[in-house]
Amino acid sequence: MTTTVSPARGRTGSRPASSHLTGTGAMVRLALRRDRIKLTLWLVAITALVPRFYYAAVNAVVPTPEALAEASQMIRVSFMRVLGGPLFGEVTTQSYFLAAYWVEFLLAAAIMNVMLVTRHTRAEEQTGRAELVRAAVVGRHAQLTGALIVAVIGNAALAVLTTAATISIGFPTGSALLFGASLAAVGLLFAGVTAVTVQVTEHPRGANGLAGIVLFVVWLLRGAGALQSQEGGTLFWLSPIGWSQQTRVLADERWWPLGLSVLLAGLLVAGAYTLASHRDLGASLMAPRPGRASAPSWLRSSFTLALRLQQGAILGWGAAFLAIGLVLGGMTGGMEQTDLPIFSADADFGRAWISLMVFTGSLYTGVFAVLSVVRLRAEEVRGRIDPVLAGPTGRSTWYWSSLLVTALAVVVLPVVYGTALGVGAALSTGEPGLVGEVAWSSLVRAPEVLVLLAVPAALLGLAPRAMGAVAWAVLVYSGFMQVLGSYMNLPGWLVDTSVLSHLPWHPLGSFAPVATVVLTALAAVLATLGLYGLRRRDLAAG
Repeated sequence: MTTTVSPARGRTGSRPASSHLTGTGAMVRLALRRDRIKLTLWLVAITALVPRFYYAAVNAVVPTPEALAEASQMIRVSFMRVLGGPLFGEVTTQSYFLAAYWVEFLLAAAIMNVMLVTRHTRAEEQTGRAELVRAAVVGRHAQLTGALIVAVIGNAALAVLTTAATISIGFPTGSALLFGASLAAVGLLFAGVTAVTVQVTEHPRGANGLAGIVLFVVWLLRGAGALQSQEGGTLFWLSPIGWSQQTRVLADERWWPLGLSVLLAGLLVAGAYTLASHRDLGASLMAPRPGRASAPSWLRSSFTLALRLQQGAILGWGAAFLAIGLVLGGMTGGMEQTDLPIFSADADFGRAWISLMVFTGSLYTGVFAVLSVVRLRAEEVRGRIDPVLAGPTGRSTWYWSSLLVTALAVVVLPVVYGTALGVGAALSTGEPGLVGEVAWSSLVRAPEVLVLLAVPAALLGLAPRAMGAVAWAVLVYSGFMQVLGSYMNLPGWLVDTSVLSHLPWHPLGSFAPVATVVLTALAAVLATLGLYGLRRRDLAAG
């Protein structure tokens, strides 16, 4: 008797294109569940800063019609338009708020979307979670689509919340809607940009870095266009940030420039899907360079390994500090002619501006410090330090080497920033002596940043799961208290709880040796506590 077995009937070959989106709904729900805190914090923070910046400006910068006229004239100075502006329509406190702060809100919306899309795409592939998800009934493009849908939801929420916030500070409803939509449009565009960069690079940091370069370029184009004309020249129209500002809120309002952002976002998303179809899971279109078979002798210590791992970030931040320092320093000459209430009546306004910008540099360096230390926890969770610790390198050596590289960077980066700031100030005022003075003023604020570095270092050992949230909270709280605390008439003792409140604002202030020693000692104690906890807990167990 002969038995014939017929082949099973079913689909053969590759799955149809429609199946590539299978499971998208589940991916959206998962992403919203995971982002319920992070996305909410982003939305609340951006929304809360609308009334906060507005009332801080009204109370400190433009409390009188005369001050408003002076500030409006200052914002029309060419270098000031690089940072903010343009100023459209009738001069009011609301239009001044837009000229001074609109760019900052657009940048915040872009960064929120860059981090969101990377977190739910390339980061999932790097950690291996995407492979587990794909093992279920989930299509090839489900995760990317889910991330983009969450980005759309987040930007819609941002538009609604910021619309309500701007209505609360006196914007007409239509103008408030246009302002909120301008933020959402930039956010959607950079969600599309990041959807492309996550296909190109192998690591989340690389994807974020490429998207950050795009953001920096469009910011520069917007600034260069602002220099060309009071209302934005040709280069202004080459920047998506410029498109949002060209809606001319509170003036002759127009919605159509936002269509450019939506159209380009759609093209970028289409390109991202095409690129995703031509690469394997976990791979990238930009092939990683093959490393040497053996490391050179100079790279065989924990310190040089830590330096090698951070050199890209350090160089990138250094380049950004150079560009930003030159731009901000170049505004000093215009500031010498102002008498805004934000500075005391007997102040040298040019030097007061430099002092404020030096403090801003410390805040930026604090962001770098927190990012660098938080990275250590990510390396631990992903198992990358296990091969290092399996050799002769102990936890103490690994820990101190990593912190030492970051500590050296937070000393060098302020000098780079301060030197660029001083060069810009010297060129705009004709005082070459400002170069050394401003560089020194930036350097002596390093102890504050060392404390901001030591906070996540302590948490790495003592409370690793709370590390990121607490470290960022300390940084934001410190910056908020120092910048806005006095304008809100908060008690002095409460303002003093800020890490950034204990050194004078140089170059107006004098060197404070006691505060410098105390802050440096506090940083050392916190770092030592971090090592104490690290040596007594299990790795990646937190």
